[in-house]
Amino acid sequence: MKNSLITGKLAVLLLCTALGAPQLLAQLEDPLDKPAAERINRQDIVMVGQDFVLKANEYARDVVVVGGNAQIEGEIERDLVVVAGAATINGKINGDLVVVMGSANLGPRAELDQEAFFIGGSVKVDPKAKLNRGQVEVSLGSLLPDLTWLKDWFVKGILYARPLPPQVKWAWIAAGLALILYLLLAVLFPRPVQSCVEALEQRPASSFFVGILGFVLFGPVCLLLAITGIGLLVIPILFCALIAAVLFGKAAVYQYLGQQVGRQINMAVIQQPIIALLLGAAVFYLFYMIPVLGFVVWGAGILLALGAALLAISGSFVRETPNPVAAVPMAVVAPGILSGIPLSSDGGIPPAIAPAEPGPLAPPTGDMVYLARAGFWIRFWAMCLDQILFCFLWPLTGPLNIVLLVAYYVAMWTWKGTSIGGIVLGLKVVRTDGSPVNFAVALVRSLSSIFSTLVLFLGFFWAGWDSEKQSWHDKIAGTIVVKVPKGVSLI
Repeated sequence: MKNSLITGKLAVLLLCTALGAPQLLAQLEDPLDKPAAERINRQDIVMVGQDFVLKANEYARDVVVVGGNAQIEGEIERDLVVVAGAATINGKINGDLVVVMGSANLGPRAELDQEAFFIGGSVKVDPKAKLNRGQVEVSLGSLLPDLTWLKDWFVKGILYARPLPPQVKWAWIAAGLALILYLLLAVLFPRPVQSCVEALEQRPASSFFVGILGFVLFGPVCLLLAITGIGLLVIPILFCALIAAVLFGKAAVYQYLGQQVGRQINMAVIQQPIIALLLGAAVFYLFYMIPVLGFVVWGAGILLALGAALLAISGSFVRETPNPVAAVPMAVVAPGILSGIPLSSDGGIPPAIAPAEPGPLAPPTGDMVYLARAGFWIRFWAMCLDQILFCFLWPLTGPLNIVLLVAYYVAMWTWKGTSIGGIVLGLKVVRTDGSPVNFAVALVRSLSSIFSTLVLFLGFFWAGWDSEKQSWHDKIAGTIVVKVPKGVSLI
């Protein structure tokens, strides 16, 4: 019963907060410096980010105070709800008292006809106070030891619709750390950031709407994956990819804005990537401090960031054709290739296998075949096929499934130079000189893929940007992934 009452009170609180702005404007038509007796005449009171005082011999109906303090010496005919503030009671409340994440001090003249609910914060009750129905106190204990910092940001930031309030120091520290992260991304990964900047320059409107579409579809896609059960392992990958896309996109948005400012004032120095990023971030941070406009700019920046990153990724994948090619011995592509595929009349490589232009890795010879390197998407789908197989084993093996997955790839790459997903899609892993993968190389490639995973899967996405179509673990192990011609069996 008590839990249902608490739930009901919180629901009333949310409704009052949502509808509170018009009521607050209506009740404050008179200047705020007028006496309280002239402003309060048994009304429903909603105060957001302001203190409320009800003096002796004054009356009010329901009172909701969010992000402010309430001092009650008069009489409240119904309920009092205080969120993230201090409630000092020395009057009468005919309904319930609800204090959420704040302090409560009930003086000797406090009288409550109904129950008192205290959720988080501190409570002090004078022995002479009258609580006719008792009190319910929910202590969050060590889970939330100190939420003063969050309260300050909520009161001075959220309630003013701005993400970066000037008075909150920790918010500026967080903003500074985020700026350092953006600078590191621009320095360590200039090409992906520049790709996002180019997307903003060429398709700014599309970036915004693609960002909206990305956020709208993210939830339903995760829900569908969760319903299937098999896709539960893919959801963390998508979430990490979303975070990485927003981070790279935000760095690009700041850099793009700074470069636009540099072009307007015709200063080439400002258009340098790092300086432009710092200038753009400074401009955005200034907007973040402005009430209402701060949240609008922040939200628009997030949408542009995600949209630019998605367009940059898709553009990179589209530009995968024509792929760079790799010179691979015919016997490595498939052990029986010489007997399984007829040679041309002059004894050379069949046209279906040899591309028009040889690749840069080795000069053309009679026993070499030039194969296109596999880009990101086809490798991604091959990995998904492999993951589906191991999803069925997860209930039986649990965390041991990760060890089995590493062992699976090492064994398959050593044995066949590919995995089951690679066999289905016609992919083969070879060394950069075209030689087959041995056990040591397969082990290094499999273990280094863990590093590609820990950085929000950025090492895997790198194959979509890299001119050599190599992921990070490919570069570490000295391997490439090539597309095997149709008709060549990899089994």
